[in-house]
Amino acid sequence: MRIASLLFCCILWMGSLQKEAFIIQQKEIIVKGKTSIGDFECSYGKEEIGDTLYLGNAPNNSLDFNIPVKEFGCGNFLLNGDFRRTLKADQYPVCEVRVMRLFRGQKNIYGDLAINLVGKDLKLSNVFFDRNRERLQGKVQLSFEELELEAPSRLGGLVRVEETIELQIDLYLVPA
Repeated sequence: MRIASLLFCCILWMGSLQKEAFIIQQKEIIVKGKTSIGDFECSYGKEEIGDTLYLGNAPNNSLDFNIPVKEFGCGNFLLNGDFRRTLKADQYPVCEVRVMRLFRGQKNIYGDLAINLVGKDLKLSNVFFDRNRERLQGKVQLSFEELELEAPSRLGGLVRVEETIELQIDLYLVPA
């Protein structure tokens, strides 16, 4: 009887060692910013992927976004052109974002990111990912200064983009 109880406890313990997994159905990147006359939002569409991310340090556990800068949509051709010029799409045609790992904090989920934008490599640790039933969502604030870019302006400086932009990473989950 003791052997059966011990075996049962071992099976339960081994089951608790399984890594928590997120099955990602779609991914999307959104860049948000503010100008002196309003807000703007540019996105790279919901790309179907069907990939899995595990919590913790599993080998080969990353999710990569290789985004052609010309594929970002900002709502109209003027904003699209300004966005592409600002990110130097001719010189740096691809933006790369990598979710390198996800891990659980005391109550929340965090991730480490690697971003290559306009030729600058950025490593960001402990990025908070909000989780609901439908998606994981991470947000990062980037400044034009750290990207060594000049904030665009129009109409002789009357319309200026604020110094900080937000990069939002949406990972849409397969419904449970």
